[in-house]
Amino acid sequence: MSLRWIRPLRAPRLKPNPTDCDFRRMARHPSAYAPTAAEVLTPSYPPAIAFDTHPLLRAVLDRPEDDAARSAYAEFILATDPARAEFIRLQLNGDPAERLLAEHGLRWAEAFAPWGARDLVYRRGFVEAMSLTGRSFISLGARLFNLTPLCEVRLLAVNFLVEELFACPHLAKLDVLNLRGNQLDSMRNEIEARVEMMGFELRLVWQ
Repeated sequence: MSLRWIRPLRAPRLKPNPTDCDFRRMARHPSAYAPTAAEVLTPSYPPAIAFDTHPLLRAVLDRPEDDAARSAYAEFILATDPARAEFIRLQLNGDPAERLLAEHGLRWAEAFAPWGARDLVYRRGFVEAMSLTGRSFISLGARLFNLTPLCEVRLLAVNFLVEELFACPHLAKLDVLNLRGNQLDSMRNEIEARVEMMGFELRLVWQ
């Protein structure tokens, strides 16, 4: 069972006469009102992020199909974050966990704030899917895979970044790439052909 945590939308996509500050805000906070690729600024430097490098988390990242690794990590964090540990346990058992996500989802989402990630989807206790801008994924996305067993991404504002996207080494870590809403219909055949030539399985979602 998967659970989605979504931050409410509050602002229009683009104000009249936007400032540099407006562009940076939209690049940090992708949503249904996300800017187009031309409106997203290239990050000038990577965010300063402290990673949990504990071997038990590394086991989850290296073996995402292994529920025992996830259970062991839950036991490890039980003393320091009992709500998170309980959430992992509940999802692994297929039990309802909506209350914990509603109470703690905002705090847990802070780990992904440097990427402007939204629409976080929790499966078996960990974020496995999210939405973010194409620029954020291309320039900063490699570090995401040190935080969570991410396997599915919906990219926003990526229509002008297709060449960079396919040159991106961490694209190979995904199982599903959702390109819905990027106005790429004219490039669909080309993109599907390139995916077939990449040497790894990647499912494309267009609708």
